[in-house]
Amino acid sequence: MTSQAGNVLLVDNNQANRALLIPQLEQLGYTVVPADDGRQALDILATQRFHLILLSIGLWGMNSYKILEQLRATGTLPATPVLMLTPTDNTMGIDRCIELGAADYLTEPFIPAVLRARITACLAQQQLQAQQQNDAERELLLKIERDVQIARQIQLGFLPNQLPQPVGWEITASFHPAREVAGDFYDAFMLTQNRRVGFVIADVCDKGVGAALFMSLSRSLIRAFAQQHYSISDWTSLLADDKPARTRSRSRATGRQAMPTIGAAALKNAMTLTNNYITTNHLEMNMFVTLFFGVLDPLTGTLIYANGGHCPPVIVGPEGEIKAKLTTTGPAVGLFPGAEFGIEQAQLEPGDILFCYTDGVTDARNPEREFFGEPRVEQLLAQPASSA
Repeated sequence: MTSQAGNVLLVDNNQANRALLIPQLEQLGYTVVPADDGRQALDILATQRFHLILLSIGLWGMNSYKILEQLRATGTLPATPVLMLTPTDNTMGIDRCIELGAADYLTEPFIPAVLRARITACLAQQQLQAQQQNDAERELLLKIERDVQIARQIQLGFLPNQLPQPVGWEITASFHPAREVAGDFYDAFMLTQNRRVGFVIADVCDKGVGAALFMSLSRSLIRAFAQQHYSISDWTSLLADDKPARTRSRSRATGRQAMPTIGAAALKNAMTLTNNYITTNHLEMNMFVTLFFGVLDPLTGTLIYANGGHCPPVIVGPEGEIKAKLTTTGPAVGLFPGAEFGIEQAQLEPGDILFCYTDGVTDARNPEREFFGEPRVEQLLAQPASSA
């Protein structure tokens, strides 16, 4: 055995035993740290790590049972094996020590060959257990990784494989989650007998698997409610003069009251019913989603939309000028029971680009930990682009 065998903590209040064992252990290549009692041993263990602990069963004061209980409570066992020391032909209490986590025991007289054999057996058993634990942890991590990959594939399945491409329009998307699964999502689909294009961009609060699960719920609700062929019962009340301005359809360009257009019912359904469902059934989860939902008339370029607390999409002109920001018309979806979502209108002209994004863009950081920020987004948008 080499001089680098390791460190041993010897806990024994019998000075004769310590005087006998320390030379034997040093001859085997171990560095020995002695302790007179259990309290001193625990103080030493609080600051040092050992490969093996030799513990006398006949300690004064804090007995060996209490020490083993402390070692188990602090996680020292089973990572550091404990070899009990007991007088000749007196194994009383050894069973209890083994139950508490001791690896083995050694009786007086302490013969070097027997000492070596017991220490070797203890360390070999500890290494085997450590290897088995590592294997189990590795298998668990592999299982988690497989499950996450499956979750990622399922989540990607919620995103559209193909986006609508009306004549004269180009719609495209880019999705780069910060983790294997994420809470951001987008969607685009035809509405009202293929006369309108509905498109959604959204961001679930939080990240990881929980956000991904809530994303799948939110995305399914939004599309399901948007594709229903009826209006919610209070839709006609949106035109009532006694309603707050935020609940009425209004033209972004003129500021004048505008009549609901084709697709407005689908838009209202998606926002209001999704919010009602989440706040009724999942309010205790404290999860919500910022969401922009637009309905485009491809023939005229007219866009009606609702923005539930999401980053304002930007209409960019052919020369890179920012023509409009489509700011919020209501709170995040799922945040407040009974929330109302206004519907507003914008106009897209030939050559315009509607740029929608999540805060994953503005919150990205460089190696100096600086946020990318909205000004840099606008600098990029100011560069004329001929294609979405």
